[in-house]
Amino acid sequence: MFKVEFHIIHEGCLVNELSRTFPRLRFICPGGFVTEPSSVSELIVLDRPRDEDVKAVMGFFHGRPEIEQVLLLEHTADKAFIYFTSSRLPDAFCSKIVEQNQCFPVGMEIQEDGLEKWTVGCLERCQAEQLLKDLAPLGQIEHACISQASWETLIKSRQGE
Repeated sequence: MFKVEFHIIHEGCLVNELSRTFPRLRFICPGGFVTEPSSVSELIVLDRPRDEDVKAVMGFFHGRPEIEQVLLLEHTADKAFIYFTSSRLPDAFCSKIVEQNQCFPVGMEIQEDGLEKWTVGCLERCQAEQLLKDLAPLGQIEHACISQASWETLIKSRQGE
């Protein structure tokens, strides 16, 4: 199998804009859904936030006209779970491009340092190469690496996160 790691400055992506606004924060992104043709719902998880970080992120969302709803679902000792809906959709989602190239996510999308970071797997090198080509129109790819890996190694490396 092949492992692809890529980091992208995803233009037009609200969550990546959030990461660029708060580059020192780490956001774990379990996923989102297009709920209507012009609406998206997403869950983001702030990793090890301070109380002022949570307030700042909530303020980021509350101050935007395209945000239809934002909820702090849970705030534990080391995580804050935020759900939001927005009328602003990016031109394309990285997740859809991953899927269209018959790749699969390994672990979750991470947003930090202003970058959307992914690790994905695929069966053939041509799928990995096409994935990177198809991602290019979304923004600037800051890091891209294709490597061969065993299934076991890939799974074990992601369990430690």
